[in-house]
Amino acid sequence: MHTRAQSGSWRAGEGAHPAATHIAVAQRGERLRLVVVLSRHGVRSPTWTDDRLNAYSVQPWPQWSVPPGDLTDHGFHLLELFGAYDRTELARKGLFPAHGCADARYAYVWADTDERTLESGRALAQGLFPGCAPEVHSLAAGVSDPLFHVPATSVAPPQVEAAALAQTQQRLRALIGSDSGWASGAPTGALLRELQRVLLGCAPQEAVCSPQLRPKSALLGAPISVTAGKGERPVEVQGPLAQASTLSEDLLLEYADAMPGTQVGWGKVDEPELRRLLELHSVYFDLVHRTSALARLEASPMLKRILRTLQQGVDGQPVEGALGPADARLVLIAGHDTNLAGVASLLGVHWQLDGRSDDTPPGTELRFELWQQRDGGYRVQVGVAMQTLPQMRAATPLTPSAPPAAETLKLACGTATAGCAWVDFRTLTERAMQP
Repeated sequence: MHTRAQSGSWRAGEGAHPAATHIAVAQRGERLRLVVVLSRHGVRSPTWTDDRLNAYSVQPWPQWSVPPGDLTDHGFHLLELFGAYDRTELARKGLFPAHGCADARYAYVWADTDERTLESGRALAQGLFPGCAPEVHSLAAGVSDPLFHVPATSVAPPQVEAAALAQTQQRLRALIGSDSGWASGAPTGALLRELQRVLLGCAPQEAVCSPQLRPKSALLGAPISVTAGKGERPVEVQGPLAQASTLSEDLLLEYADAMPGTQVGWGKVDEPELRRLLELHSVYFDLVHRTSALARLEASPMLKRILRTLQQGVDGQPVEGALGPADARLVLIAGHDTNLAGVASLLGVHWQLDGRSDDTPPGTELRFELWQQRDGGYRVQVGVAMQTLPQMRAATPLTPSAPPAAETLKLACGTATAGCAWVDFRTLTERAMQP
């Protein structure tokens, strides 16, 4: 494990005004009791090997300072900044004081067993409570955590698996625009050709693209198929869109990790071009993680644990299956974009942040707030937050005057401003989950 550089002198909680916060909360007659945060890990290196990546491009991809799939030092620092901002927000809402370590014991962190998720949990915890970060809990190293990944031994009813396969096939046909391949007029097809030109070493605006060398694997030449999968992939989607999802996100990782512009897409991908190409990743994720039957298979375990953790906050005593102790005020789950996309699908929520729809870039947080009202009842409010592309690239400190992109989400049982009554939220989630 590599050593992380310590962050600068900027302290968590700067800009918060706890006294004003408590007055505002008292006027509303309610109190924030618990926040559950489902977070994606931070900026990492590509998970594909160099040989696999280089097979799709005429030039080699840039080298990274960490092994494939690990959190980078820049990614660690970005999450420290995000954690510091979260402390500011939690102080503003009266859940924690703006500074100090006295209440760090009321924060609980659970992470997947990957290096990038464990380190992301540590970075967020360090930003939240500098000098006294709570311990990051997880299963043993090398053990697959079923909270984040559907176990390979799990078996869904045949009709559920058949529904997942049929829904995915139908949605993919609609994206392609024809039964034989990407139709010339399909918007996603145009983006695939644009990415192919970048991989071939041609600028997107060039009228003619005639590279002297050809990659071993042509992005647009892969066969398209949707087949029954197994384990944490109940349906397997293969073809150009699946590959483009990974390759376009790898361009995002280069940009977000602050690589020189000459290395981001070999100098051919600036921020506007990156934003266009990222649509390929968003479309693929919507297909394989937001298709309703797939989301029920993949995300029900996560949503169930979140629900039980909130139930524990309501009851004030231990609930089987909940994360953290009964007196926790903050439960932070360090996971993956697949987890966020699946849970969002089950809840039926969507967002438009930083110019992209339903995107989950590194560090994205899905937040569940449990509020106790004057009459003793509870409500749940759900929101999403992420650092913008410029904020990630520049490692911009997050403050109330320069916040991350954020949105309060409208659930089917309530409104964006008020959320849902606890009983209604519980009913909504129980209906959405796979039995």
